[in-house]
Amino acid sequence: MRLHIICGALLIGFCAYAQQKQPPVKLKLPPLPPSTDSYLTAQLADAKWMPGQKLEARLPAGSEIALIGADPMTTGITAYLRFKGGYKLPPHAHTHTTWLTMLSGRGTWIIDGKKTASKVGTFVIAPSKQVHQFSCDAGADCVFLLRRSGPTDYIWPGK
Repeated sequence: MRLHIICGALLIGFCAYAQQKQPPVKLKLPPLPPSTDSYLTAQLADAKWMPGQKLEARLPAGSEIALIGADPMTTGITAYLRFKGGYKLPPHAHTHTTWLTMLSGRGTWIIDGKKTASKVGTFVIAPSKQVHQFSCDAGADCVFLLRRSGPTDYIWPGK
């Protein structure tokens, strides 16, 4: 019986302590991207480019990405992707499927060992965990509209 009284007193004391005014916790979060689950428009001319290395440190210099939005459930991004003329995106894969539509430039995709020429209007699906790579022809930048079905990750073959 005495143990019950002691436990009860401790519980009451803890509850009283928990109800005291505590200073608010302040979290510093980066701005959240717009949701792709609601009305959203984007203009390539207004894109805010950042180096591709901010997304994946092992990407060679010469790639840039401009976030358009993200799916609030899957966190899959929609973004513009730009490669400088002559850029070679090394072989890699992602856990989630990627859809790309070429907006400018010319180049070559290699997906599952198959080469495919890419020009304005080309639509490409890189399925989940499928190794793919891209070479942008010299002379003009290659720009894509990109969409991912889940969080962005990079899987480097043999690493």
